[in-house]
Amino acid sequence: MVVLLAYKATVIQILMTSFYHFLIWFFTIVSLIALMYGVLSADITFIGLFISTLIISVIFYRLNETSPSHSTQEKGIKDFTLEGIDRDNNEVSEAIETLKQEQTKILSVFKRDIYSSEELSSVSEIKKKLVSEFVSSLSLDFEIISKQELKDIILKLLNNLIEKNSNYLFEPSLFPSDQSTYVNWVRNSLLLLGWKIRNGGDSEKKIFFELFEKNGMIAGVVVFPESTTANIDQKLHDHFIQKGVIDFSVVITPDFKEIENEQISTRIITLNHYDLPKLHLKLKKLLTYK
Repeated sequence: MVVLLAYKATVIQILMTSFYHFLIWFFTIVSLIALMYGVLSADITFIGLFISTLIISVIFYRLNETSPSHSTQEKGIKDFTLEGIDRDNNEVSEAIETLKQEQTKILSVFKRDIYSSEELSSVSEIKKKLVSEFVSSLSLDFEIISKQELKDIILKLLNNLIEKNSNYLFEPSLFPSDQSTYVNWVRNSLLLLGWKIRNGGDSEKKIFFELFEKNGMIAGVVVFPESTTANIDQKLHDHFIQKGVIDFSVVITPDFKEIENEQISTRIITLNHYDLPKLHLKLKKLLTYK
């Protein structure tokens, strides 16, 4: 379903871009014709038409610049780092070159597999499957390097590629409306953004949707389908923070509103899912203030 929505969104973005281009050219041509007639006939009506159509053309030009499709086109893929890789090995070099050529496709498949999974248990298994399929597609003799050794190298490069392009993988506009699916969508989005699921006890599971960890920072996450249902027990959340089980309690809603409580702990954060890519940096900054 998410893949289908992504496809539809892409088609709509392309159509919108083409529509904007048509309007820009149309009003530009009309303004030039109006200017020509205005100069030849010295008619102020044509001069007014020239100015108004030129302004409209500029407006559509700006709309096209700020449209989602335009932003997506500008957001390029960051290449993986080759540090520590033996590029003198011809088989490795050939595999790396092929990976560079297919990295956009591989990232798209990875994103598809993550978002289409209803009960995602292991991101590493999805990565291993991608690597295995990629290595199997290569026309190599494996005389200089074994297939398993090459898989280990490609997995390292894939991890680096995913880490560098987490924002590209994240799809903030394609979230489902029903609660249960939205909760899974948030989980999968956090996993795409480099967070890892951390096992917690039964007491934590009663209040947190999931415990997530990234670079040693632990966040207990609660997800609500709308801000009006965002009701938390602050004392209970503070208990787990003070106990050291989590560093932060994070409340996520699609229609973000601040929790109405002047005494709310600074370790309890509320945010819109659009801000998920900034979550780790936001929490890291808050830690420095303690």
